[in-house]
Amino acid sequence: MNAKDFSNSLKPAEIVAQTVGIYEEAVRLRRMIHENPELGFEEHKTAEIIANYLQKLGIEVTTGVAKTGVVGILRGEKKGPVLALRADIDALPIQEKTDVSYKSKNPGIMHACGHDMHTAMLLSAAKVLSQNKQHISGTIKFIFQPAEEMKGGGIMMVEEGVLSNPTVDHVFAFHVWPELATGKYGFRNGAIMASMDTFDVVLKGKKGHGAAPHQGVDAIVGAAHVVTALQTIVSRETDPIDSVVLTIGTIEAGDGYNIIPEKASFKGTVRTLDANTRKEVAASIQRIIEGVASALKLEVEINFNSTVGYPVTMNDPKFNDHAAAIAIDLFGENAVQWLNKPSMASEDFAFYLEQVPGTFVFLGVGENPDDPMKLHSDVFLPDEKAMIQGISLIVGLALNTTEKIQ
Repeated sequence: MNAKDFSNSLKPAEIVAQTVGIYEEAVRLRRMIHENPELGFEEHKTAEIIANYLQKLGIEVTTGVAKTGVVGILRGEKKGPVLALRADIDALPIQEKTDVSYKSKNPGIMHACGHDMHTAMLLSAAKVLSQNKQHISGTIKFIFQPAEEMKGGGIMMVEEGVLSNPTVDHVFAFHVWPELATGKYGFRNGAIMASMDTFDVVLKGKKGHGAAPHQGVDAIVGAAHVVTALQTIVSRETDPIDSVVLTIGTIEAGDGYNIIPEKASFKGTVRTLDANTRKEVAASIQRIIEGVASALKLEVEINFNSTVGYPVTMNDPKFNDHAAAIAIDLFGENAVQWLNKPSMASEDFAFYLEQVPGTFVFLGVGENPDDPMKLHSDVFLPDEKAMIQGISLIVGLALNTTEKIQ
């Protein structure tokens, strides 16, 4: 696979050289953001850092998008498409347990998913690109999105028009991935991450005494039957070649040894890799819960997606191949790993990909990928050297997407 002709742009070696030149600044940026983590829709200091940095580069800046999001626009000196580059900026409610000098200063909040690195890489790429406007064909839109972690920042950005004015032709983002070695990119055509839907269920029966169960309607027994029956969606209703993961994460009921409670509640998630399967599974969840509850004389309340449901993260094959070809030109064939299977985790970049063709790539940050440090771990520290690959790919893609990929 070969990328486009670089003759009218920076050559791959020049892109990497400029990235290496900005690497120490990228590290400082990443560590400053890591020290000051903020939760979704509360990223005020982070947004201020981003906006100030972009404004100093002469990039048009809009703040307050989806509450705390920031959007920058850089117009090239040649005609061409509009390419959107997105980084998520929020942290997690986790108490950091690393011993690095730049550990979180905010108790109970940590950048444990690499969003600090995503932000630093996109800012650094913006600096390189602002110094090479003469090589840009079209417009680059830098999207710094709040609240990726289960709060719907992605869909809010889309609904507020981040993909218009100017209309975006392609979108790109990546996520640090500890299961890939530093220096590797993980590419996959089609589904790369699963959909994710949540459900909250309350079963209501009749309180009774443990010695006289016939006088009550046992919500705990009902919950046990429902939870068990829900797994038949995976084992007996889904094509074995398809993928569905249904997990009950919490269950609560009762407060005594010998009291039959009138209420039991539980909540869970379901993940799929196909839009039709997602719809079918949602209908099955409702049917089974209502059916089992009725059979056991229980009333039921079901709240589906009380948070935000995420669609499948679906890469456009043509644009994905385009990005992979550029990665190969930058760092060679061995830098690109084509993934055999998707991740069953989910990602709200999927909302952008529902609207505009693009790609989502995994960026290897694993110093020991055979025993990887887990995302959302209280000691998660991605390998900062991977930012060279990350920044280079962003810059290479921005400089070499000179026309709409069709």
